[in-house]
Amino acid sequence: MGFVKVAKADEIVPGAMKHVEIGETEICIVNVEGVFYAIGDRCGHENARMSRGSLMGTIVTCPMHASQFDVTTGKLMSGPVLELDGIAEKFSGCPENVRKSVGEMFAGIVEEQRLIKTYDLPVYNVKHEGSNILVDISAGR
Repeated sequence: MGFVKVAKADEIVPGAMKHVEIGETEICIVNVEGVFYAIGDRCGHENARMSRGSLMGTIVTCPMHASQFDVTTGKLMSGPVLELDGIAEKFSGCPENVRKSVGEMFAGIVEEQRLIKTYDLPVYNVKHEGSNILVDISAGR
């Protein structure tokens, strides 16, 4: 397929991210201090949209479970945060059997979440030509 225009550079200010789709491929375009990167826009843990997360330097944090990835390599930097501290207090007005059942349910969810492997994100070659950002989705690595 080669390089495809995906955005105008001024649409993605430094420190920002943008979701784009090329066919079936969802990509997160990232501007790190004027340098553009492109990674897969679905978290390698549970498929959340990375472009809705946060960016600090070259690290993007998933909005769902806070997995962190380096946008320069797509590599997982830290796994998902699966803490549910404080959830029991939300059910403090419920009968004991409800609190117990809810506690067991959330403990089971956390345990299952821990078993889900988190994969690195694909990265794509990017060109910044004039005012255009181009991405080569055929070279996802």
